Amino acid sequence: MSDIPLGAIARVPGLVIRLVFTAMRFKRRAKKSAKMLRRAMMKGGMSREMASQLAARYEESFSIRELIGKTTGEEFHLSSFIPF
Repeated sequence: MSDIPLGAIARVPGLVIRLVFTAMRFKRRAKKSAKMLRRAMMKGGMSREMASQLAARYEESFSIRELIGKTTGEEFHLSSFIPF
């Protein structure tokens, strides 16, 4: 049989589900904060185009793949974790 204890294997699906929901919440908050930033910049007198550009760049900075890549020093690819 496997060297991994059965209890650890049984917890994997729950951990994956929690991770997915956490990632979705993270992305939703990033979009919401970018929208608030864009509105605040436009309210402050910035042009719509410039505010949209800056807000989009701000939102891109919350990319989970980029954050993982920065911690590992390389670009993140899901295929490096899942061999199929």
